[in-house]
Amino acid sequence: MSQRASLIALLALAGALALGAQEAIVPGDWAGTLILRSAAQSPAGSQNFSQPGAPGQGASPENYSFNFAMHILGEDRGITVDIPEQGMFSYPIDRYSFSDTQISLVLDTMGEGEELTLAGNYSDTFIPQGKTQRGGIVGSVKGRSWNGSFYVQRQDIPPLPGEITLDIAADGGSLPATLTVPLHASPKLDPASPQQFPLVVLVAGAGRTDRNGNNVDVPGKTDSLKLLAQMLRQRGVGTLRYDKRGTGEAYKLETPGQMTSFTQHVKDLARIIASVSSLPRDGRLIVAGMNEGAWQASAAFALLKADVEVDGLVVLDASGVRPLETLEQSVENLPADLKATALEAAHTLVSTGKLIDVPQELANFFSPNRTAWLASWLAFDPAATLSAVKIPVLLVYGERDMQVDRAAFSKLISAAPSAAVRVVPDMNYALKTVHSDDENYAAFTDPSFNVPPVLADLLEAYAKAQPGPDGLLPWSP
Repeated sequence: MSQRASLIALLALAGALALGAQEAIVPGDWAGTLILRSAAQSPAGSQNFSQPGAPGQGASPENYSFNFAMHILGEDRGITVDIPEQGMFSYPIDRYSFSDTQISLVLDTMGEGEELTLAGNYSDTFIPQGKTQRGGIVGSVKGRSWNGSFYVQRQDIPPLPGEITLDIAADGGSLPATLTVPLHASPKLDPASPQQFPLVVLVAGAGRTDRNGNNVDVPGKTDSLKLLAQMLRQRGVGTLRYDKRGTGEAYKLETPGQMTSFTQHVKDLARIIASVSSLPRDGRLIVAGMNEGAWQASAAFALLKADVEVDGLVVLDASGVRPLETLEQSVENLPADLKATALEAAHTLVSTGKLIDVPQELANFFSPNRTAWLASWLAFDPAATLSAVKIPVLLVYGERDMQVDRAAFSKLISAAPSAAVRVVPDMNYALKTVHSDDENYAAFTDPSFNVPPVLADLLEAYAKAQPGPDGLLPWSP
């Protein structure tokens, strides 16, 4: 059957098979195919959905076929989608509805006016061409420049070895988390007989970065924290990683249209640490944060009650430069009037939490939906906050970090003079091993790049209070 014929058949099934639908659309992982064709009225060059180098298998030149995954998290938690050929993973859907038999969602990644509306019905008799699995959601895709069809079928994706999914209470809901227990431990934690293993809380970095280390605003993925968790499992160290408010499966916990404040992220992390400290196990508890995740960890300790004991903090590739100072440097070359307005807006935000009117050139940065985040982020002082941390600190720098230079990292060393400092050879900002500038950039979108084994060795040694491994480099400013 041609791709065009398959398209027509799928569209027909979307309506006709609804009559025989049964209660089958449930939360979970669904995967299949998305087919797009240019709408007849589409003006040349109007679409923003980047076409692949070649159409998908079986696609005609005017039709494009993509692998398509839909993760139905629940009515309150939302839906995320993956289109790997477009570098899109865990993309959050804000407008959606679903019942036992029907589902609809709006995919807005193509930009304003180019939204795609996907509407489907469940059929228990549907079998895709070339497949044997029966049953799935079949539907149509409609938009201004693109139309098409899709189908997805339920997938049984087992968790990785040793992984347990948890929900940790937070303001307004809960934060989804993954607990990974070491090889020797049972995933069934028994309060009556606590197991012995050290535990590292892994805190994701800046922006909308989820528990696996992937930022939905960056095409592709790194899986840095997911890979690190499995490496530590092999070394007898447990980990807990979680989706921050506004990321991953916690995207709906963020107030619609508003970026979560830095202060709220710190408060959430304090709740995470307190909850993890009460898990039924014995052993050292370490908190390890990537870049801004390390900032949040440094600040979270001040919110913990005295009975919550943490044995150490690991700072991974973080800067000691205040965001306000970074902003002041970034506007240095602007015209004098714009520079003055930007500085006034920033200092007003820090002192009052209020946003002043700014010209169009500054509107994106000083956007009203970023006010709470900007005010708390610009006010943060990473070096001063780290200097107040009373527990042992390990500062880790990647030799090939292109985002945090050595001068910026040195500010943290000065703020915590008793901290241990280690340099991981060939490690970049994404915690990946790279050997060139080209690889450095590619590692931000490609999970095949490896997390350095010596980083896992170092965290293992720190978690177990053992001497550090060989293979690290001495620090030099």
